[in-house]
Amino acid sequence: MTQIAEVLSQPVTKKRGRKPKGERPMTAAERAKASRDRRRFPMEGYSGKPISVMLSGDAHMALDELVSAYGDKSQKEIIDLALIYLFKSRQVTE
Repeated sequence: MTQIAEVLSQPVTKKRGRKPKGERPMTAAERAKASRDRRRFPMEGYSGKPISVMLSGDAHMALDELVSAYGDKSQKEIIDLALIYLFKSRQVTE
C-alpha cells in the first residue's frame, strides 16, 4: 500500500511540445514535404501560379485606387477578382 502512495505522490511530468497530428510525430522528410505542399497548394482545390509582373504607371495607379476603395482586400485579391471578371465577361461577349 505504501508503494501505491509513493507512486501517486510523485509529480506527473507532461511531455513538452504540441501533440502529433497522427499516431506518431512526423519525420523531418514528412515535415518538409508538408511545408512544400502548403506553399504549392495554399487552399483546397487551388493550385496557384506564382507570377512576377511590372505594372505600367496607369495600371499601378488604378491598383492603388482599388486597394484604397476596397480596404478589406489585398492587391492579390483585387488582381484575382479583376482577372476572373475579365475572363468571365469575355466568354459572354464572344
